Amino acid sequence: MPELPEVETIRRQLEASVVGKTIKATEVLSSKRLNVSAEVLQKGTLGAKIVAVRRRAKLLMIDLSNNNSIAIHLKMTGRVLVMGKKAPPFKHTFVIFKLSNGDQIMWEDYRRFGYLKIFKTPELEDYVAKQKYGPEPLLPSFGLPIMSACLLKKPRTKIKQLLMDQNCIAGVGNIYAAEALFLARVDPARPAGRLNKKELSDLWKAIRSTMSESIKHRGTSADSYVDAKGEPGTYEKKLKVYGREGEPCLRKDGGRIKKIKLAGRGTFFCPVCQK
Repeated sequence: MPELPEVETIRRQLEASVVGKTIKATEVLSSKRLNVSAEVLQKGTLGAKIVAVRRRAKLLMIDLSNNNSIAIHLKMTGRVLVMGKKAPPFKHTFVIFKLSNGDQIMWEDYRRFGYLKIFKTPELEDYVAKQKYGPEPLLPSFGLPIMSACLLKKPRTKIKQLLMDQNCIAGVGNIYAAEALFLARVDPARPAGRLNKKELSDLWKAIRSTMSESIKHRGTSADSYVDAKGEPGTYEKKLKVYGREGEPCLRKDGGRIKKIKLAGRGTFFCPVCQK
């Protein structure tokens, strides 16, 4: 957390509000999660215009007019906020980019798992390539055969673990893996090789629909996530299994949502309708 829908929500909001603005100053309050010194970051951003905001998997990328790019990974508790001129930094704000229109882009992370890196833009492309991210699940190119081929490379691995493998499918994390498996009626602990063609097709559709619907609601604020405006996402109200341990299954099949641990992550499912 944040996962693809949350990062994509922030990307779209940044694209609408900061593209075309110039970075007038960069204030580094803490350099502990930077890949460069404060001076290098300041020099690499000062006077540059923001020309694009992109996303790959859960990685947010801000391209500048001086052929530099900023990459931010939010990990568990990172936030990227667009605030007004007079807004003070938060307790765990690391970097503030002050823009030509008076707004500020603030990057904060109270658990300090995330990072901010600056690259020459071509070098960022090399960095992203080395991460070996899997296909983007919302692109037209993400077809059922592509998903199936990846999942079936490890037929004995539990299906939920594979959905969260960023080298298999980009951007899916704990929340949306659980939700997609519920929609597809698949037990998260089943080995991937035991899914039949219909189940794989249902899962493919479920991943795409869950992600798309969450983006419409600006993501899920099941933890500390807020969007670039500081507002919580509203998809939490739409969750079918995640965070609902002990509650009745919404399919009214007599089951109650169960929570187990898979690969160290809390996993929610209905033991009645997910087989």
